[in-house]
Amino acid sequence: MISMPMIKSVASSEVVEAIQKIEDRADKCYEPLALLDLHPSVAVWALMVRGIGMIEAEIEQRGDNSPEFTATLINISRFTPIAMNWAAKHGNVSAPAVPRKWTVDLAITATQALDIATRYAHFVTCFPMWHKDRYLADLVSPELVRFTAPGKTRNRQVSAYLKGLRPKTGRFQMHRNPKPTTMPEINKALFQIAFDGARRTGPLSFEYADPKVLWSELLPEYKARASGIARRSDDLLLGNYTLGEFNQIYGAFLSICAAHEYLCFAWGKSYVYPFESAVMVRSGDNWVAILSELSGVAPEKCLRIVSELTFNLGRSVDLHVHPFVPLEDGSGRTLAVAPQFPLHSRPDETILRVVSILRPAFFDQTSNGKESESLSELRKRLPDRNLLGPILMPNPTPDVDMLTADEGSSTVILAELKWMRKSLRSVEIIEKDAAVLNGVAQLQEIRAFLADHPDHLTGAWRLPRRIQDYDHVYWLVVARDHWPWMDVTDGIALVEFEAFAMALGAADDLHSAVEQLLTYDWLPVEGRDFRVQYDGVTVNGVGQESEVFYSL
Repeated sequence: MISMPMIKSVASSEVVEAIQKIEDRADKCYEPLALLDLHPSVAVWALMVRGIGMIEAEIEQRGDNSPEFTATLINISRFTPIAMNWAAKHGNVSAPAVPRKWTVDLAITATQALDIATRYAHFVTCFPMWHKDRYLADLVSPELVRFTAPGKTRNRQVSAYLKGLRPKTGRFQMHRNPKPTTMPEINKALFQIAFDGARRTGPLSFEYADPKVLWSELLPEYKARASGIARRSDDLLLGNYTLGEFNQIYGAFLSICAAHEYLCFAWGKSYVYPFESAVMVRSGDNWVAILSELSGVAPEKCLRIVSELTFNLGRSVDLHVHPFVPLEDGSGRTLAVAPQFPLHSRPDETILRVVSILRPAFFDQTSNGKESESLSELRKRLPDRNLLGPILMPNPTPDVDMLTADEGSSTVILAELKWMRKSLRSVEIIEKDAAVLNGVAQLQEIRAFLADHPDHLTGAWRLPRRIQDYDHVYWLVVARDHWPWMDVTDGIALVEFEAFAMALGAADDLHSAVEQLLTYDWLPVEGRDFRVQYDGVTVNGVGQESEVFYSL
């Protein structure tokens, strides 16, 4: 036993061995599941259906535009793949692959598996971080370990911020955008035509002819949504297709998903929710054909994108990222889609995550333009600020990503812009932390060079006077999508991209803007905006406790 939490590298061998036994036992929690008696394809389909049922229950209770709904979608998209991977690896391949019928027994089986997967997901998050010395562990008993993330109050605030929690009051209060609800009359009419043409095929199923006119009518809206939230250029090359072409295909995909989700909803209101039909199941060739026809993108590019968005049973971890799930039913390869996940995904994040996995070297090349794209966005959002950059510096000094000055308040900002892909697995956080913090070293090098060459930034299109002549000089690392907490180090501060843009857009003079930014009032406050408690989960007779954040 240990009396206080500690990282793995300083724990005794006895403690490390005891914690490893807990992990090994937890890893076998799938063994008694009735799910494994099913053919893997039936089991995977059942898990997707049950996941949709859980999402629909959340919508019924709290609507589909709340922080709780977003959290539900994220959680289900993460723990459902855990059970799906168990089914793929350990399922009964000799059992019948069809028919896929939603019965009480199947619902109970899927619910049991997802319950275990939900609890096991905590183990998957915490134990890898313990092995990397990023979590403290306290061996409470031979069957229970408690994990704690090290750090101070600020670390917890940053963790809450990255989980989507924001201040409930003050000038940085979060305002949730209303969900688009307006449906043009022509869409209503086309939905009604599709609904009127649907027919019951069982107590919990229905079918309808492909509503191509409806899809085409929805297409402009969903293409606009896919393109509108993309934060990278349409010309960005991702392989043999561009981000713009991907958005065209994904917009078509979302149109199909939106039509199906609504028709299922309408059927449920008029009759009974059609659980057997809730998951869209089509052959891979059919998916490619309809997406190519609807989007206008060549079939070979559609095939490439569908293949890259296809869930890898055994490795994939998120249904937002890999929405096409392969099923083998004896008649060839089919791809199943739970429409709720792609409809609530960020297409640009989805494909960039995929490219980072499949073509890491290519992804690294696409990352080279992130700083300039971040700067371009800042210029659009802050038209009254003269944002300069990138400013080339003599080798080996790093370039300045962004520079801006305000003569009225005698203030200048020199910034390094960092834009990290959001993590899929907890252990990815370590590498991303290091990449963001590299900006501190870059600014230190830039500052040292400017101390020796004080006139380097003066002249046309730069600063009207030497940097040493300004009353207020701020050195900032501005991080986007991922960032760790860092106390002000050697006069260098780390701030978040959205907060930076908001602060500079709200204050009249640059000095006041940065001073407001560095109060960190844009971080949520524990006890006011969120709370943290140790939640315990048990699988296969062993348990763990870890910190869980809740919105207040």
